[in-house]
Formats: sequence, structure tokens, C-alpha cells
Amino acid sequence: MKLTKKLLAMALAGVMLLTILTGCSSGKSGDRLVEEYIAAYFHGFDAYKDIPITHDVPEIKTVADMFETSWLKDDGSWTFSSKTPNNPKYKALRDVFNKYASGYTVNLYAFEVDSKQRELNQTMRVMSPADHGLSIYPPSGLTNAIQCATRLVTRENKSYRIVVIIYDHHTLG
Repeated sequence: MKLTKKLLAMALAGVMLLTILTGCSSGKSGDRLVEEYIAAYFHGFDAYKDIPITHDVPEIKTVADMFETSWLKDDGSWTFSSKTPNNPKYKALRDVFNKYASGYTVNLYAFEVDSKQRELNQTMRVMSPADHGLSIYPPSGLTNAIQCATRLVTRENKSYRIVVIIYDHHTLG
């Protein structure tokens, strides 16, 4: 009986050690999880279910670095837009994404989020009011691929989830 208890205690200790070493998460960053949730969101629509979605948008780091809280109103909408093309902040964002000026649609989303919230909740907070997106480059045709990227940034003791979605309209060949 004592031997059985010792073996069970050792097995339990081993399982606990493995749990500590591997952690409880999938090992993905919060940003990557949000990107995967966004991909799942798009694949839920018939129009996008077979569209490839990648997560390689290095420009998101630049946007995250330059992000200011004054860019957003309390409801999550932007304080500037494509209707104010001469706004220096809008022009700066267009410059960041200038390689997507032709044949792409570029939309930027941002919302204040609770950084302790799960990534799924943050994704839903950002993506639910789709009309709050900032159009950097307007729609220009059928979508053949999508790129998305995200960053969680903190400013003035508040957290913001920033997401860029780029629709590729080039013909697949």
C-alpha cells in the first residue's frame, strides 16, 4: 500500500512538473491568437471561407509605435478619416501602408480593451462594430487573399487592441 501511494505521489508530481514546464496555454502570443480568431471570423462567411489568410504585416509594429489615444473617440470610432485626407495623422498612416496603395483594401481597427481579457473577447470587441474601421486604402475589387495583424498597446494606463486587415485584390495566377 505504501509503495502504491509513493508511486502515485511521484506520478502526480511528474504531471504537475510537466504542467508547470509546458504551461496551460498553446504557447501562442496574444497577438497571434487574436489574428487566428480574426481568420476564423472571416472563414465563417461564405465569401471568405476559401480565401487564404496570412498574418505577415510588419507595418503593424510601426502603427503600434505611433498610435496615440487621441486617434479614437470614446465609442471607438476614429477622430479622422478618409474624408479628412489632409489630416497629418491620416497621411502618416497612408504612408506606412503605401506599398498597398494599388490593388489592395487596407482597413485599420482599434478599441480600448481590458488587457486582462481573453484574446477572444478582445477580438470580438474590435471586430463587432465593423463600421468603426478606418479605411486607409478603399475597396478595389474581388478579394483573393487577406492579411491581418494585431498589436496590444498601452498608453496612459489603458490598453488598446490595434488590428490591420488587408484585402488583396490581385488576380491569383
